[in-house]
Amino acid sequence: MLFVNTLAAMAGALSLQTPVEDAQSRFEAFAEEFPSLNVAVSVEGEIVFEAEGGIARTGADGLDTDYNFYSIAKLLTATAYARLEAEAEAGLDLDTAVRVIDPTLPDHYEAVTLRQLLNHRGGVRHYRGERDWRDFAERSCETPADALGHFIDDALIHEPGTEQQYTTFGYVLLSHLLLEITGTNSFDAAMTAALGDAYLAHTDRAGADKAANMFGNLSRMRVLENMSAECKFGGGGLLASARDLANMGGALARGEILALDALSDAIDTEEGPFGIAAGYSEINDVHYAAHSGGSPGGRAYLLVFIEPQIVVAVTSNYDGPNHGEFALGMAELFSDLDLARDE
Repeated sequence: MLFVNTLAAMAGALSLQTPVEDAQSRFEAFAEEFPSLNVAVSVEGEIVFEAEGGIARTGADGLDTDYNFYSIAKLLTATAYARLEAEAEAGLDLDTAVRVIDPTLPDHYEAVTLRQLLNHRGGVRHYRGERDWRDFAERSCETPADALGHFIDDALIHEPGTEQQYTTFGYVLLSHLLLEITGTNSFDAAMTAALGDAYLAHTDRAGADKAANMFGNLSRMRVLENMSAECKFGGGGLLASARDLANMGGALARGEILALDALSDAIDTEEGPFGIAAGYSEINDVHYAAHSGGSPGGRAYLLVFIEPQIVVAVTSNYDGPNHGEFALGMAELFSDLDLARDE
């Protein structure tokens, strides 16, 4: 009997993994879908797990390497606006019409407000297809104003406030307006003015020092030469490492940027999959914020849980499977949350 009990105890010990060991196992399996994949998990402001992997890594693909994180920039941009509104000295009203901020905008923007743009309700169009995407990607931009010519004169696709249509160009316009509001001369300066030292990203540029953007079938990948998202700015044109993304999320989780209620008040979390996921989960009794980002040459995810102060940041240089489920699984390992039950 003692021998049997001993074997059972040994089997149990072998089957139990620490959160870090389990996280490493999950990471290694997921990393096989990407040439380069990084993850950083923060709990109460401390990085508790980091990993780097992938099937075609180079020495330049480490945790400190900058990656395109694309539409996660929208979460940061919305956070900047929410903070400016929340700060009494800033006095920003998100229901302000955009032509009050920049009267040179075309007349058809007369009824468009900042809040509508934040919620993808301003009527600003998105990409019309691959050719439109490529044409925009090939533009050179020093400031968001340089990018406006690609779309600003086009008619709105619906009356402002009546529909919700996802749009990167709406956030490019928000990027331009942020410079006007803060009185700065670059998007990074505007974001720093709004978010302070919590802003750890920076704008993309042609020839930027970042992970190589990969494209094609995993078995026959090629580098997207001179890939730049520089004209997207707060709509998807920022760079950061997984570690810096986790630290930015940690600042939000700790309330150092603003209370999450101020962010969820600024954006619409009630309708459909558009915009930024931010709000409250009754099942888990937690507030959260999250956003994914993806485009040819990269995919990323940032997940922030407020009460347990858990942040998961994932970066990759290839547009493979969505990181959302993987990030939720990582958050479960380092918390008491049962996220599989949260729809």
